[in-house]
Amino acid sequence: MLTKRSRQQLIRSLISQQRISTQLELVNTLRGLGCHVTQATISRDIREMGLEKYRDHMSRARYALPDTEQKRDPGAAAGRMMREFANVVAVAHNMVVLKSEVGTAPGLGRVIDQLDHDLIIGCVAGDDTVLIVTPDPKAAEQVAEYLQRLGG
Repeated sequence: MLTKRSRQQLIRSLISQQRISTQLELVNTLRGLGCHVTQATISRDIREMGLEKYRDHMSRARYALPDTEQKRDPGAAAGRMMREFANVVAVAHNMVVLKSEVGTAPGLGRVIDQLDHDLIIGCVAGDDTVLIVTPDPKAAEQVAEYLQRLGG
């Protein structure tokens, strides 16, 4: 049985060497190598490792290690993610609803959290939707406009 550290090193190696676009694909690849893993374990690993989904040159989604430059500039990371994956930004009372491509909402939620924006109380990400909570409807409008500007 692999330790968590060894498993995460193996994941780093796998995503560097081949295109892996879903958690299930990663689970199956690891199982094929004799690792006993669950989707829940892989989901936690992806979150802890800060893996993000990117589009390759053929517009196919794939997991990749985070770019250290983007980690230093949360606005750049959020802008890139918004441009690549966000489809709709809508306001509902004191909340902003961000619709995205399937499987990309957790990454979007993470970069939105890293913005540390004064008007964002917090956000919750599903599979293709991020719900961003603000103090009031006016703040929600301001956050929606800010996110749309980031996404260009």
